Amino acid sequence: MTRSPDMLDQSLAHELEEARKLLEIMGDELAADIDTITKHCTSLQTIDIVMQILGHIANVVRSDDRRETVEGIGMHDLKMKLLPAAIDATRKASCGQAA
Repeated sequence: MTRSPDMLDQSLAHELEEARKLLEIMGDELAADIDTITKHCTSLQTIDIVMQILGHIANVVRSDDRRETVEGIGMHDLKMKLLPAAIDATRKASCGQAA
């Protein structure tokens, strides 16, 4: 389904990207310290995963074709969580256009 992201979609995507960038800066600063890496390796990996999730969600929010964008997500778990809603939204939009 093709749609045009509205101003709110664009603003939300921008804010998600800003949050992702802040996490990236924080993660880079923490990863610069070997003691922090040694003590908090799993937490640093979690920061990276959260950054990826935020980036994918921002891409979906700003997308003209959300289903296609969701289908292109490389993180399997996230894709499987979002795909049913993306399919449902596409189906509902198609039904609305047919009416």
